[in-house]
This record gives sequence, structure tokens and C-alpha cells, in this order.
Amino acid sequence: MPWFMDVDNFLVTGIVSCELSSIQRKKLKWDSLDYYWDESYLFKICNDGVIRRYIPEEEKISSLDACHSSSYGGHRGGARAASKVLSCGFYWPTLYKDESELVKRCDECQRAGGISKKDEMTLTTILWLTYLMCGALTSWDLL
Repeated sequence: MPWFMDVDNFLVTGIVSCELSSIQRKKLKWDSLDYYWDESYLFKICNDGVIRRYIPEEEKISSLDACHSSSYGGHRGGARAASKVLSCGFYWPTLYKDESELVKRCDECQRAGGISKKDEMTLTTILWLTYLMCGALTSWDLL
């Protein structure tokens, strides 16, 4: 049973399950204010005001893989691929966690690695010298 089934049932029928406690019922009613049900899709109104669609468990991996391994700029790390998923209009609560796990399993991302010793900048300190201008003030009195 998907995690959002209680929200779906409440939005469609308006009935809360009897199995929930009173605190869980109040939380479900409060949380359902951020959701929108249209035909067979559940949408969430996110903090930035954009309405995004929740996708089922079996579609999560394929959408993450499509955004992570895309030919127009893939393999850029977890945050970039997760933002691509968000810009496509999809969302689920474990998006960032799932993307970081995908990056850990991606062979191409793991081979990229970090900056090599050859390309690093040296960490020597730079000594800044200031020159003080020393001079005598003279006043010329013109007669």
C-alpha cells in the first residue's frame, strides 16, 4: 500500500479511516490541505507555489535515471538531477535521498572523482608588502 493512500482516500471520499487515532486524523486533515486530487493523479502544492505530481514507486527509478543520465547535461550529481526532476513537475518525499543513492551506484559518476593533485592550487601564503611613502613637508613662502 503506497504511503499516500490515506491522503488519496480522504481527498476522494472525504472519509477518514477508523484505524487512525484522533491525533493522526487531525494530522491527515491538516496535511491534505497541501494536496490536490484530479482524476487518477495526486498533486502537491509545494512551498514554492508550483503544483507537482506524485509518481508511483515503479516510475521513480526511471524518471531519476532519465534526468541523471540525460544527454543534455547528465551525471552532474544529486542536487542537479533532483532539480531536473522537480522542473519536470514530479515530486516525492524521498527524492533527494533516492538521487544520492543513484549517484553512489552510478559508475560514471564514481569514476569522475575530484580534482587531481596536478590541478590543485598551491596553498602557500602570499606576503603582502606595503610601501610607506616618507617625505618631508616643506612650505615655501613666496615674498
